[in-house]
Amino acid sequence: MRPVTRRFRFPRHLRVPFAGRAFLLVTLGIGAAAVNTGNNLLYLALSLNLSLILLSGFLSEGTLRHVSLTVRLASEAFAGGEAFLAVTCSAARKRFPGISLVAILRAGEDPLTVRFPDIAPGASVTRVIPFRPARRGKLDSIHASLSTRFPFSLFEKSVELDVPAGIIVYPRPSPPAAWREDLPVVAGAERPIRNGRDGAIPRGVREHLPGDPVRDIHWKATARTGRWMVKEREGEAMPVIDLCVEEGGTPEAFEARLSEACGAVLDLTRCSSPFRLRIGDRIFARENDPARRSKALEALATAQSNPATSPMPGMGKCRGSHGWRERPMAGDGQGRDARGRASAAGAMDGGSGRKPWMA
Repeated sequence: MRPVTRRFRFPRHLRVPFAGRAFLLVTLGIGAAAVNTGNNLLYLALSLNLSLILLSGFLSEGTLRHVSLTVRLASEAFAGGEAFLAVTCSAARKRFPGISLVAILRAGEDPLTVRFPDIAPGASVTRVIPFRPARRGKLDSIHASLSTRFPFSLFEKSVELDVPAGIIVYPRPSPPAAWREDLPVVAGAERPIRNGRDGAIPRGVREHLPGDPVRDIHWKATARTGRWMVKEREGEAMPVIDLCVEEGGTPEAFEARLSEACGAVLDLTRCSSPFRLRIGDRIFARENDPARRSKALEALATAQSNPATSPMPGMGKCRGSHGWRERPMAGDGQGRDARGRASAAGAMDGGSGRKPWMA
């Protein structure tokens, strides 16, 4: 019997606004007057009001039935910052249009309201709304309610939904001014690295492309092939920056390290500087991976603190901190070492008063 009762149960919530309460009071008054006086005109008015109530229930149910919501990110989402959500209301399985629909999404700091005035049968409508997540992490689903006051605005019928989202909210990026002076100058933000074009050692020739300087033209190869050819040079050695985040410490300190590591990932990507990300003893992004930015941000968004974690090998006395170290890429025989300070706010090295660093 339970599947049968579940099949015929209407999982709807009904709210009566002010206009509906006034209409119900008028209907009760007409009914009382019709019973006391026996006037047929009052009975006719009572039946008309009751038929409007029944019609409102059937039409609102037809509007809500077989309506689905989908949510996806329209931009990257960082904790505490403004992002955008694309909310799609679909009536693909309906023969009755969706009219006067209002979706309320309980995600982020404040509830989000999306209105869909009219959705044709078999169609879908997408709205883009601002979204401000409160904390980092992964949102597998968003609790939402879909309501309508169609057709007479006498009653508001709603249904509760758990909308699959799969949204990843990245940590709040820290201001780059707090740690930019500690990073090596690889390339300015206004001048990205052009690997293979700058350098002193030629490694071959290739066909001329728009934007190649005249000084790189290989005249002998051009005369031999009859096409413009340019020199392809070995790129200058680019140092790889290791971003290391320890899992130990208090939750507040761990969130601060993730925030600063997120700011470092964004700034290094903007400067076209290669980097690796290590959280605890695991590497989540490597310097030669084209998708290292997205992998690093996703790892920072889903990272969990472990207060019982011991210091990482190679960290020396650096505890509870996010630090960086510079190492050359393959092909750089000189091998430069740099020392940078870790970015945990107020973290000191072993009580000696020095800022933690990595060798």
